[in-house]
Amino acid sequence: MPAASSKKLSRLVIGFWIVNFFVGVFVIAAWFWMNTSFKAIIIPPTPIVIEPATLTARFVASFTSTVTQTLLPTITPTLTKTLRPTQTPTRTLTPIPFSEGPITIGKSVNGLPLEVYRFGTGATERLIVAGMHGGNEYNTVQLAEELMDYLKQHPEIVPPEVTLYILHDLNPDGVARGHNYLGRTNANGVDLNRNWPANWQQDWPRAGCWTTTYVTAGSGPGSEPETKGLMTFIQNHHFDALINYHSAALGIFAGGLPPDDYSIRLAKAMAEVSTYAYPPIDTGCDYTGGFTDWADENNIAALDIELTNHTDTDYDMNLRILEAFLNWKR
Repeated sequence: MPAASSKKLSRLVIGFWIVNFFVGVFVIAAWFWMNTSFKAIIIPPTPIVIEPATLTARFVASFTSTVTQTLLPTITPTLTKTLRPTQTPTRTLTPIPFSEGPITIGKSVNGLPLEVYRFGTGATERLIVAGMHGGNEYNTVQLAEELMDYLKQHPEIVPPEVTLYILHDLNPDGVARGHNYLGRTNANGVDLNRNWPANWQQDWPRAGCWTTTYVTAGSGPGSEPETKGLMTFIQNHHFDALINYHSAALGIFAGGLPPDDYSIRLAKAMAEVSTYAYPPIDTGCDYTGGFTDWADENNIAALDIELTNHTDTDYDMNLRILEAFLNWKR
């Protein structure tokens, strides 16, 4: 075959394939054009317009639903755990025992304890004090101990609205020194019934008063540790009446300079159930710095009750006084 004819044939073949290629491309493009998925790609979807009010409603609904589902399980257990510890513990409801003691309210000059015993749980507080003149009036200490034993065996004698405190020995140094006149004062030589800040005097006329031994009123009102201990104890409570036991034989002294009506009424009530005289025997003594005078000045009905001698406790009669004292209405 001539060279010219061969070249012409090659051009026809190449032209044929080029035509076929474009025809194929056209067919394929037509097929994709008719196909739905391809049209979706080529033709953009129509935009969806959402009104602002609709969008807000959907957002709120969605947010509300989410918050509700999230917070409910969290808040409920938290509140339960918080409330439980605030419940009142059962132990705070434990009743106060009927009696308690000894309760140390101070110390003597020589360091001996001043001990108080409590009986009852009522709001009305009352007090009995013994042993102010130590060993010289030791039978008052013995009486106080007898009354405490009786109260332990007969708690029903104390009315439910009353609490009674008993200080059985205000002058333990005097008791330790001797159960006689040598034990009248504390270790400083002070008569504790002249050391209180009620008409306190450094000295006083001795006629009609204790002269068996020399005693002082202290360096000033309330100078002695025994006086301070009892005074602080009383000021930390709300006593409405008290009895201070002494001996001997003079009767019942109402506290106060002069006595207030409540001390006089208490003295008369105790005289009615005993043989102790009221008004008491007057020896002409000028009583200065007295405990019951100070108590009366501080709105407490207060008495000195003198036993009949320095030996006996007058136990039966003082049981009647105890019951009358506990039930006395101010």
